[in-house]
Amino acid sequence: MKTPTLIQQGERDDRVPVGQGYEYHRALKRRRVETKMIVYPRMPHGPNEPKFLQTIAEQHLEWAEKYLGG
Repeated sequence: MKTPTLIQQGERDDRVPVGQGYEYHRALKRRRVETKMIVYPRMPHGPNEPKFLQTIAEQHLEWAEKYLGG
């Protein structure tokens, strides 16, 4: 694992429990992989509010610009 990784997790995800997201984030950090985890309150497995859709898209773009150039 070497690729910088952005983890976006819904707090109420019933498919991938938020604990698994935290576990993955910690594992990446232990391996010194650049990583960021964002937990969205109230969000299930997929974004269900327009605000989340916009924020998630903005975070993706910011991360891609940082690591892929823009």
